[in-house]
Amino acid sequence: MKATSLATAVPWDDIERVVILSPHLDDAALSCGGLLDFLSTRQAGALVISIYCGNPPAVKNGDGTLRTPQRKGFVNPRLRRQEDRAAMHASNTDFVHLSFPDNIYRRSPTTDQFIYRHAHERWSAPRVDDMGHVEELYLVLRRLSLNLGRMLLVSPMGIGQHVDHTIVARVALRLAEQGASLLFYEDFPYVVDPAIGSGTHDDPRQALQRLDRAPSACLALPVNVDAKAALIGHYGTQIPALFKDEAGLLKALQVRQHGGQPCEFYWKTRELRPTRKEPT
Repeated sequence: MKATSLATAVPWDDIERVVILSPHLDDAALSCGGLLDFLSTRQAGALVISIYCGNPPAVKNGDGTLRTPQRKGFVNPRLRRQEDRAAMHASNTDFVHLSFPDNIYRRSPTTDQFIYRHAHERWSAPRVDDMGHVEELYLVLRRLSLNLGRMLLVSPMGIGQHVDHTIVARVALRLAEQGASLLFYEDFPYVVDPAIGSGTHDDPRQALQRLDRAPSACLALPVNVDAKAALIGHYGTQIPALFKDEAGLLKALQVRQHGGQPCEFYWKTRELRPTRKEPT
């Protein structure tokens, strides 16, 4: 599908607020840093709602005291919130940190065991034991993001199949059913390097198909690579895991291009309907 310009395809003067759903504390900068820069010169301000920002839920020890578990190999949420505050202030962006825990800390309401215990489980469809959380998230986001006037909702589409991104995408579709204008953004860096995520190639069409959606328009927004890299640089704890170093980050930001320019891509969608077979 040929991409057109995001800058001219959206009636920006008619929009009062752009709400960007960020599953984790770096996703808005990673995937929409160019959009945040673009909106800084527009009347429609951006509100980034970062969702999985909470501390790990406390658990009881055998003696009844509480402790906060920290899973080995993962950065403390408090430090990640500090990084995000610095990035949002640097981009002059309004933001909200919700207190939902990351999937690695969510527990089954019936067994109290971790829902996503193993790595491969975090790159798959949401589990039944997580459905209560999904419903709660929908109710919270409906209250926060709807009834803000003329609003554009911008959501991940779930490229890479990270379970938290998939949940947010599904909730965004429910918000669109309540009247929100919806654009999907490409989940970066999964869209350019599948090895960072599940290791399986994925792309926008596949991600949309999993949501029972089909693309109706692809919108490109040119990106100032140095400026976006500087914004992402506030998330110092994440760069080694995602890009190895700053050079790797700059290289990844150059991959998705349109008209010879590095771009971010946003997608309008329609309901995916099965092809009706003619009677024989």
